[in-house]
Amino acid sequence: MEANKAMLHAKLVQADLLVPTEYNKGVESYKEAQKHYADKKGVKKIEESLVEAVNHFNRSADFSVSAKLVFANSLDARSDALSAGADKFAKETWSEAEEVFNRATKELEKGDRDNSYKYSTEAIELYRKAELASIKTNLLDETRALLERADDMKVDRNAPKTIKKAESLLAETERELETNRYDMDYPRILAKQAKYEASHAIFLNKTISDMDDRDMEMEDVILKYETPLIRIAEQLGFVAQFHEGIENPENQIIKHISGLQKDNKMLMAENLDNENAIRHLKSTVDLLKKENLALSSEVNNEINKRTDDMIAQSREFEKEKAKLAAKIAKQTKLNQQFEEVYLIFDSSEASVFRSEDEIVIRMHGFGFETGKSEITPKNFDLLTKVQNAIKIFPKCNVIVEGYTDSFGGDASNLVLSQKRSDAVTQYLNANSDAPGISKISSVGYGENNPVANNETAEGRKQNRRIDIKIQPVM
Repeated sequence: MEANKAMLHAKLVQADLLVPTEYNKGVESYKEAQKHYADKKGVKKIEESLVEAVNHFNRSADFSVSAKLVFANSLDARSDALSAGADKFAKETWSEAEEVFNRATKELEKGDRDNSYKYSTEAIELYRKAELASIKTNLLDETRALLERADDMKVDRNAPKTIKKAESLLAETERELETNRYDMDYPRILAKQAKYEASHAIFLNKTISDMDDRDMEMEDVILKYETPLIRIAEQLGFVAQFHEGIENPENQIIKHISGLQKDNKMLMAENLDNENAIRHLKSTVDLLKKENLALSSEVNNEINKRTDDMIAQSREFEKEKAKLAAKIAKQTKLNQQFEEVYLIFDSSEASVFRSEDEIVIRMHGFGFETGKSEITPKNFDLLTKVQNAIKIFPKCNVIVEGYTDSFGGDASNLVLSQKRSDAVTQYLNANSDAPGISKISSVGYGENNPVANNETAEGRKQNRRIDIKIQPVM
């Protein structure tokens, strides 16, 4: 049913959260249709209510796109609070934050951006407050309880290093919470690690005690822990061998996974091409149907002379046919250009993919010094490759986007990302000899739009990136 699809789509784009008034109108119309059906009010009444519901859901979904941009920082703060368990461990502050954020969204719906900004700023503070309270209650209190349990179990006898690490992480978390109240990302990660290491130490203690009870030799222990790698290797299609140590099978597994990730990216690009081809085929079928109808009409009116209407219909068909041919030619050319760009970069330097007609070069191999935005000689080779990629397009617009990881304050990260994107833009403008570039612009998004988990070192490395977006002009 169309109304169900519209409602599901609206929920997927968070319209129920970001555009509550319009979304709720859709829900009311939908319930009204259900009531008409139960009361046997007739098909017309039901259909009218369902049409109203679809219109409300679609409008809320459309408006949510711009609302997401307006409330980007609020949504980040809300997500961080949820991640810390604020809805469970800081219920009162969480509810207050949700209420204020709801006011902000309703003000935006009414067109009052000033009030909307005021409430969204207030909501951010409340979400951060709820997150801090939750970290202290959920993570730190539980970690302290685990450490007390570990002490009772004399865990330090079997896992002294791990339990010491947990204690050290707990102390560091407490220091961070006292000295830095503007950035909860780092203390949140520290708190989770502290809790994990405390649980890990308890597990190690139990495992080592069990091994002692069963009089396991060191050889038995090593063989036991080789087994998971053997099973993983079997699934990847090779035999793990440990006669030269664990490093060789480990590297083989990583190599296989990297290959699978690369293949997956290529399949995603091919899937996009296939979707474009399907759209073109559907357009061709529609045109053929129109042509068939035109011919049928011509046969039916063979007795009469060809009318002006038929001639206009034929001309319209030829125009649409020409448009379709131009679209297919454009996509074919774009596919070839994408392949050329893809082959320029090594997987360690950048990921290249398409977003509809846009080519995106995600430069995770581009390294700035911590907290700095200066271009250094080690980046020159990669930037030269970017210039070569841009040259593939006779005419194009280029957008340079800067991103940071989540460590550091939101405001300082936003400024840093803008400085970095500006630096890359200035370099490209100063060194580019591609006359087809219509415009190079830059924008910094700070820690927004992460592509990996900020709780891991590798994830943070991927999030500290420069995205080059090439928009062909055809």
